[in-house]
Amino acid sequence: MSTTAELRQENIAFQANLYESQNPVRRWLHNTRREWVMHMFEKIAPPQASFLEIGIGCGIYTVAMARHGNVTAVDINQDFVDAASAIPRVSATRADIMTHKFFPTHDIAVCSEVIEHIPDSLTALRNIRTGIKPNGYLILTTPNSYSTMELFARLLSIKWVVRLARAIYGESVDDLGHINRMTRSQLQAQIKEAGFIVINRTDRGLYIPILAEFGGVTGAQISHWLARHFRRSPILSNLLWTQCWLLQRPR
Repeated sequence: MSTTAELRQENIAFQANLYESQNPVRRWLHNTRREWVMHMFEKIAPPQASFLEIGIGCGIYTVAMARHGNVTAVDINQDFVDAASAIPRVSATRADIMTHKFFPTHDIAVCSEVIEHIPDSLTALRNIRTGIKPNGYLILTTPNSYSTMELFARLLSIKWVVRLARAIYGESVDDLGHINRMTRSQLQAQIKEAGFIVINRTDRGLYIPILAEFGGVTGAQISHWLARHFRRSPILSNLLWTQCWLLQRPR
């Protein structure tokens, strides 16, 4: 059995721990994105909505969407698929979103923290679009390429840095596996080319080295306060970790 320190991105326990981390800043960084995604689909979901989930992970959105309607969920990780299949009102399939055939039967698609793992995100976005009804929505999140978090996360490709991070946080830390980091303008160009229109956009989460590792609850409060102010600046908002987009497939 794997120890906590050996858990990796493809492990359900690793994914779930991100939202329950003992480190206040790490916990907030993931939950601030989660709160935005939850707020969006609760705001726009019609009664008995039909959801399409791209990338199941630990199922944190799968469970929530199933409370609002039926969920079709896809992931390349069979462990994630098996776990989601046990959730009522969820049909989960192991599939590659680059090639899987979708049908335009879903009111809302959710693709959170997925396209940064895919070399050709434009093709992925075009394919996701085929699974959404006309006037349906896509809730999309992905990291800002030059956010402070992503700049420092690049160091996690070095093994001794991962070991040091695990020692500091006292819990599982892993290379994020991001191979397709995009700036806002790069992603916006792909969104337009894929045939979506932008309904809402914001940025969430600010990582400040040292403060994140050793600032505790106060560090999380300071990070939250700064993120709120950085969000108002077209330049400083690029330092925030997550791009959050609400998109619509026009009729």
